[in-house]
Amino acid sequence: MKIKKYLLAVISGVFLVFAFPGINMSILAWFALVPLLVAVYDANWKDSIWLGFITGIIYTLGIFWWFMALHPFSTWFWVLLGYFALALYLSSYVLIFAVCVNYVSKYWVRSRFGYIFLVGIVWTAMEILKGHVATGLPWADLGQSQWKFPVIIQISSITGMYGVTFLVAIINAMIANFLIDFGRWKESLKATIVPILLLLISIIYGLIAMNGSSEGEKIKVALVPGNINQMDKLKSWGDPQWIFDLYTTISDLAADKEPDMIVWPETSVPKYVFRFEEVPDELKERLIRWNTHLMMGTPHAEFFPESKTFNSAFLLSPEGNIIDKYYKIHLVPVSEYFPMKRYLPESWQKLVSGISDWDHGEKYTVFNMGKARFGCVICFESVFPSIFRTFMKQDVNIMGIITNDAWFKGTFAAEQHLMMAPFRAVETRKAIFRCANNGISCIIDPYGRIIKQINYNSIESYLIGDVELNPGRTFYSKFGDYLPWGCLVMTIFLVFWTWLYKKSN
Repeated sequence: MKIKKYLLAVISGVFLVFAFPGINMSILAWFALVPLLVAVYDANWKDSIWLGFITGIIYTLGIFWWFMALHPFSTWFWVLLGYFALALYLSSYVLIFAVCVNYVSKYWVRSRFGYIFLVGIVWTAMEILKGHVATGLPWADLGQSQWKFPVIIQISSITGMYGVTFLVAIINAMIANFLIDFGRWKESLKATIVPILLLLISIIYGLIAMNGSSEGEKIKVALVPGNINQMDKLKSWGDPQWIFDLYTTISDLAADKEPDMIVWPETSVPKYVFRFEEVPDELKERLIRWNTHLMMGTPHAEFFPESKTFNSAFLLSPEGNIIDKYYKIHLVPVSEYFPMKRYLPESWQKLVSGISDWDHGEKYTVFNMGKARFGCVICFESVFPSIFRTFMKQDVNIMGIITNDAWFKGTFAAEQHLMMAPFRAVETRKAIFRCANNGISCIIDPYGRIIKQINYNSIESYLIGDVELNPGRTFYSKFGDYLPWGCLVMTIFLVFWTWLYKKSN
């Protein structure tokens, strides 16, 4: 019997992996938790730990296998250590989910209706925790599997992406309800009314929202990804003239289309281009010739009042002047900064010195380009809804993403990274331009639809298109993640109340 349960846990893990980019069978997300829920329902708490762990470890190992592409940049030992450590950590959330559902449903939530919402509440609670603990990693969350279905994800403008997660989770629980005790199918059937009603309301809302979309003012943007191999970039550090020439040559072609702005990706030129805030003459001459703005990602150093280095984005004017700059705020742990480095022994600090020494930015810069007011997040920051919400408070009307996905070229990491962007567009109702070195560059409308895109295999060397300016704020951008935090509070309450219930009986 245990082998059968473990097999069910394996199936759930495999279904979860298949629902995301790589396989992209998004429909599986609506059934992926069912085998695990069936296995856990009448298990003891020790077995529920193992069942949750099995599903979680398969899920995370399958999603993050592209981590192995870091081998050329590090030794096999450190890559494998990081890969399995990450998988063990992330699988713990699925483990906790399985234990909580097993514990509460066994002693407290007796009704079929209550069980369905228990599953949705606990899974959503685990995702908001995963998105915030240890700097957070809201990657491959259940709702994100629906990124290619704009109608379904429109509720994100009210609930954020966690609303889609909650919806998918309760449909899983609804199906599991029938299988757990098929003899009581009539009771299970009654319990389907609310989940199905919520699904229908979400679809109807999505159809109405997308049908009511109107085209406002636009700016024309040219995205120049460059698609430079990461090893070549590293070897060219400090002397990247050939990389600079490549970007400027492609930008020459793009400038003929008279865009309002040309965009280069994160750390496009591996060099401190703007030393002491001065624009190099060669770049200034190009900008005057192009007669357009340039947004470019570049490393940047400040020397006063102390020496600091930043992963930054600069906006330059058609006259070749710096309009403003943004320093990346949410850095990637270990690869961009070493957590709590100052508290390590001095000998250990020397070991990590120079490999993860970026400094955190502090200001959410809004770039003003006349009628366009926008923020531009860098790489990893695009996975965090809270960063976008902070920009919304400053009345931006579009958003930008620049990234360097060359670290994982040849894997489906680039598409997994992209799947977050449609949610950011819907959550904020802002069009997004996304420029990715060796990734997927695209323009996304305020309803999460990818209007145009090119990737590193495309024949085109640049993408040019209109980006709609959309002022105003959504319900979600004003009130934030009230749903998942509410689910976390409810989960804690249910577990505590179940403990009291069990103790008193």
